[in-house]
Amino acid sequence: MGYDKSGKVIAEEVQLVEGVKAEGNIEDWLLKLEKEMQRSVRVVCQLGSKDCFSLPLKEFVMKYQS
Repeated sequence: MGYDKSGKVIAEEVQLVEGVKAEGNIEDWLLKLEKEMQRSVRVVCQLGSKDCFSLPLKEFVMKYQS
């Protein structure tokens, strides 16, 4: 995550749950990458839904920026 001088977010990242190797047919590994990206965002959403009422708002926002 990156911030500019005023504190605004300039970049956000979601770590993949499991990496994808860029090898073989490009269509195949791009499809695997897309599926893994969707899976990773789904995991972050599930974790966030469990924490949304148990964490203070500021802590929640900092933990689940994406």
